[in-house]
Amino acid sequence: MAVEYSEIMAGAAMFYTNRELDVFTKDENSLIMMLKDFKKTISSQGNVVYGANKTEFIDYVDQGKYDRLSKLSEKKKKEYLSNAVQGISAAKAIKSWLGGKYKLGSDVKAEKVFITGNKWPKEVADFRISAFGFDDYNSSDIIIKAKGLKYYGISLKKKPKGNSADPTLINKAFDTILNGSGPNGAFDKVKKEIQDARATYFGGLVRQAVEKDILTIPDIDKLTDQDLFMAKDRDKVKFARAYIDTKGNNSDGYETDPKKCKSLSMKDFVNSELAKKDNELFERFSDVVKGNEKLFADSLVNLVLKVKLYEKLAANKKLKDYDFGFALVTGVGNVTFDKKNNLFKPAVGKGKAIDLHTVLCGLRQLTANKKPYKISVDYDKKEITNAAKVFFKLSKDGVNILDMELRYKGKFTPQPQFQATVTPEFQKILLEDCLVEAPPPK
Repeated sequence: MAVEYSEIMAGAAMFYTNRELDVFTKDENSLIMMLKDFKKTISSQGNVVYGANKTEFIDYVDQGKYDRLSKLSEKKKKEYLSNAVQGISAAKAIKSWLGGKYKLGSDVKAEKVFITGNKWPKEVADFRISAFGFDDYNSSDIIIKAKGLKYYGISLKKKPKGNSADPTLINKAFDTILNGSGPNGAFDKVKKEIQDARATYFGGLVRQAVEKDILTIPDIDKLTDQDLFMAKDRDKVKFARAYIDTKGNNSDGYETDPKKCKSLSMKDFVNSELAKKDNELFERFSDVVKGNEKLFADSLVNLVLKVKLYEKLAANKKLKDYDFGFALVTGVGNVTFDKKNNLFKPAVGKGKAIDLHTVLCGLRQLTANKKPYKISVDYDKKEITNAAKVFFKLSKDGVNILDMELRYKGKFTPQPQFQATVTPEFQKILLEDCLVEAPPPK
């Protein structure tokens, strides 16, 4: 699991008041002063408890020291300060959420913060749930502890500006949506069909690459499509990666960056084929999704929006005396370089926290008619892009809930991944029908 540094920044910021956060984000020098204090805060076991990566997190925040900061490239320094700004934005959104939904005060501070990851701290380990193909169905990146047995999980995302595209809420391999073997092995059958289709398609592309003199593979006619796709018996000295994942070509070098290749690279060739609007492999994936529409729709809504999280937590008798809240939180912010003063200027945007109860409320708004979730291919988006991906919309009764993409990420031997974001239409329901408190009775 990759380390996301904005998480520790958000956790650290939860030990400060909003006024302190505002004062310390006026300019670069103030922000660096706060980061030095952050380091002291997150180093205390009484404040922050780490499941993993403690040394890495503390070392990252410790870059605020002048002797280290001065050695960072402009790009790395911008990234470092932006993570801090986005974490502070997230913390302010968390404070607002806890003060509103849970009545913890207008400027609540954490009693303790838990950083999860591959290993969860012992005190919060019972909140970790393995379900629906996820090791961490409870996708809390950090957990805020308030007074008593009150714990609040945060699934944290970030973006640079308020009008930037929302970050994806899920990265889930295509075949893992089909959790388990299914009734009478139905899911296993679909997975095998997909695997065979991938081998046939990518094996065919490898053959085309040889014909185009992009690759040179001895005795290729003796190899099956599966052999060419997975390439387990390839010459690993010559080909560091599977044939289909090769970066360069046989004239410029197989490991050469495609941008530096004088001739057509393998990576560019494969991407150009996948980007075609009538690409047969993505059409096959689309057929599988449509052929198992209810399964995929129910599974994706559950996995992305965590609709069964509270139900799963309630089933654990060890947690009967605990309160647990969960929110999808987005920190917003960036830093821009002020050439006149030779300093970065922090811009803390307004973060957003969507409570899980709010998500469930929004879905209830759409369930009264009992109509099923629907998944359709978004041909309009495909028309305006040449990217190697296919777009879907997940809806209910005509209201779009999730915008989704199915795409490859770097390599082609693994399954492509679903990515999903909540649509503006569904967010409108959350904001207008579920977040607005009803007036008190007269």
